[in-house]
Amino acid sequence: MDHGICLLSVAGLRAEPAHRSELVSQLIFGDLFEVVEKQKDWLQVRLLFDHYLGWVNTNQVQMLAAEDLADLLKSPPAINTDLIQLIEDRTQNTSFAIGAGSSLYFFDKGSLAIAGKVYHYPGSVISEFPAKPMQMAEYALNFLNTPYLWGGRSPFGIDCSGFVQLVFKMSGIKIPRDAAIQATQGQTIHLINEAMPGDLLFFDNEEQQITHVGLLINEGHIIHAHGKVRIDLVDHNGIFNRETRRYTHSLRIIKRIRPDSNNKL
Repeated sequence: MDHGICLLSVAGLRAEPAHRSELVSQLIFGDLFEVVEKQKDWLQVRLLFDHYLGWVNTNQVQMLAAEDLADLLKSPPAINTDLIQLIEDRTQNTSFAIGAGSSLYFFDKGSLAIAGKVYHYPGSVISEFPAKPMQMAEYALNFLNTPYLWGGRSPFGIDCSGFVQLVFKMSGIKIPRDAAIQATQGQTIHLINEAMPGDLLFFDNEEQQITHVGLLINEGHIIHAHGKVRIDLVDHNGIFNRETRRYTHSLRIIKRIRPDSNNKL
């Protein structure tokens, strides 16, 4: 099976092999994938990180030789913790921006090498995992005012489940891409006054389908992507928007996800 990597800041992952198709998720710098199907200039890929499936244009990814893939899989990456930072491609003498949560393989004192390319990254990284729950809340706060984007998974535009997935990745924990599947993970917390910073709160619609997720940052306050990444009040009923003076989301379940042998980076 063929494999590849995303070496752009972000690349769209679409429902069908066309640019006009719905954006279902995104690849970010350092994301590895396996190829499931090919159609002209499009690849149906499955991300190795979360097994998410979608179509990406061949111009936005780079295929990997088997030996390069083996080397990358043996080397746990450092994770970028700066919201946005320039990375220098010294092979082509160019620079471009990458976002928080990007994977930096073979990172050593600012240098990294991937599939024959040499990069220099001057920003902040984390390679000692897992992070403490309070540090997770600090990572989340860096995303404040990031615009909402359906299928988004970067500081350039993000959705609710992509947001918490990135924060957990920066903390050294792998969780699924979609909120409804995220809600099946971890330990259930039955009372909101027992919830702790870093716990995930899930919300449902009138059909009792989980459609939204946010992260508790302290007692009574949640950070979530709704129009933009924002902080709102939360209680046993749900999320209360102080600006509109109304509840916007109905609380369904609270989950505490801590690192274990199955979800560590």
